[in-house]
Amino acid sequence: MRTYRLTAVLAALLGFSAFVHADNGAGTVKKAVERSTLNQHGTKPFHLKAVLAPSRDSDRDSNRTGEVEIWWASPTQYRREVRSPEFHQIAIVNGGHEWQKNEGDYFPEWLREVAVALIDPVPSLDQVLEQVKTADVKKLRGNTYFSWNMMSTDGNVQTSSGAGVSITDGTGLLFYGGGFGWGGMYHDYQSFHRRMVGRTVSAGTPEVTAKVTTLEDLQDVPPGFLGAQASGGDTPLLQTVLVEETSLRKNLLPMEPVAWPPLQDGPLEGALSAEISVDRTGKVREVGTIVGSNQGVNEVARDAIAAMQFKPYLQDGVAVQVVSRVSMAFKTVRPAGVETFESARAYFERGRHVGFPAVANGPPYVLQAVFRAKVSAGTLEEGQYVDTWKSDGEWRREASIDKSRYVRTRHGEKGYELAEGPDASLLRAVLRVTEPIPAMDTFVESDWKIKRDTIDGEKTVRVLTGYESPDGTLDPEHARGYWFDETGKLVKTYFMGIETRRSAFEDFGGAQIAHQIKVLSNGGLVMFINVTQVSPAGNLPANMFELRGHEWTRAFTDEAR
Repeated sequence: MRTYRLTAVLAALLGFSAFVHADNGAGTVKKAVERSTLNQHGTKPFHLKAVLAPSRDSDRDSNRTGEVEIWWASPTQYRREVRSPEFHQIAIVNGGHEWQKNEGDYFPEWLREVAVALIDPVPSLDQVLEQVKTADVKKLRGNTYFSWNMMSTDGNVQTSSGAGVSITDGTGLLFYGGGFGWGGMYHDYQSFHRRMVGRTVSAGTPEVTAKVTTLEDLQDVPPGFLGAQASGGDTPLLQTVLVEETSLRKNLLPMEPVAWPPLQDGPLEGALSAEISVDRTGKVREVGTIVGSNQGVNEVARDAIAAMQFKPYLQDGVAVQVVSRVSMAFKTVRPAGVETFESARAYFERGRHVGFPAVANGPPYVLQAVFRAKVSAGTLEEGQYVDTWKSDGEWRREASIDKSRYVRTRHGEKGYELAEGPDASLLRAVLRVTEPIPAMDTFVESDWKIKRDTIDGEKTVRVLTGYESPDGTLDPEHARGYWFDETGKLVKTYFMGIETRRSAFEDFGGAQIAHQIKVLSNGGLVMFINVTQVSPAGNLPANMFELRGHEWTRAFTDEAR
């Protein structure tokens, strides 16, 4: 039973995606953010306390633990105390006055971002709303995603990194938001005086989760507790500012050229970037996720960025902490004596042309198949799959089982999608399994590693992305692989713990079609797809390729058709 459930989970994770317009996007985001922002006029004064710890057991040694406590009377009158093993700060804001007492020379950026995220999920809301107006907008798994790119340059190469917000459709609440110097993911919403507050907030890399343990009305505040003119404070104040890369680089001291490692896979030349935090002495204290053309250089790049030294960055004559980005170009070679493979793109394109008749420029066809799977009602049922292909602009794929049906079609420039019944997500997975090679516009070449492998005694080339342990175990959450035989046929896939084996190849129109597809989980068979017939298409009525009222545009998916 568990194996069939995993197949259903896979189908659900593939999700139903659709393009949506951003006409009301800014209004939707504005409403969602304002509903969950405590740091705004109209919020009832509150006392909040949260405990912080690494989200994953593997990051327990990151030293990212601590507490945040806030006593808030208004946006211009509050007291905040943050504490971590390396830093402790009490900060009071009262009107135009600010008072601080710090233990430690550096305010960790991960701690600052979490402290802000707890009460102000999108601190630069006006700027974000302007981005939302022109953002890419997509729906996936019950959320609407607004995404855009942030550009950075070192003066020679330009790099980009993603930013965006996501709103949960069912609740209208913020699910995720992230950009330059801010970000968080929000769960466990609870009401507080007309505000919906995420009691669990995750942020940063390595990720930290903050759990709100106290959120109550502010009361019984001692005299002077929110006063910002007490004696004994630190001067100058410890401040963090967001700075563009070109401005920060003016303070960069000379550094040794980076010795890039030889790379077996991916591009040998490209660019990368990362968000960094620099302390008041000019030392790099935190390096965020490396985003670049080839992840094989990431470790060396991280070390090089961490070793950068800047002159102190001054604002109004006072040294401040800086959050910025760093961009770098790299160029390297292949290791001596290592076999050179083609690109992942080449293997994918060849596999598509060799094994799938819709790509092989063959004659129009009708492919019919049957499969068996356990439906949501708990019974084992037989389903049908029909692929009718006339041309790139006219095709129809349909899967049905029990009381459910899933159809995808194209007619000229228009695409259509119809999902009916409780097992529509399972049927969508059938379409994905029968044509699994990802579209070329949805992956980064450098993410893929290529090597030779053997499957049931047959020589293959494996194209893989994601983590693989030293003993060859693939990460079921993130690893994804494709195995091609020496003729280019796709014989095996692995995705989210689900494996497929493709066999019984027969020629049709120059394409070698797999007539048997086994879907396995944990070594057990969870679905068997059997192609029963592939035949030339006769006269096909044009209206079979239209599903009026069910227009669909591919988005947020790597399906080729």
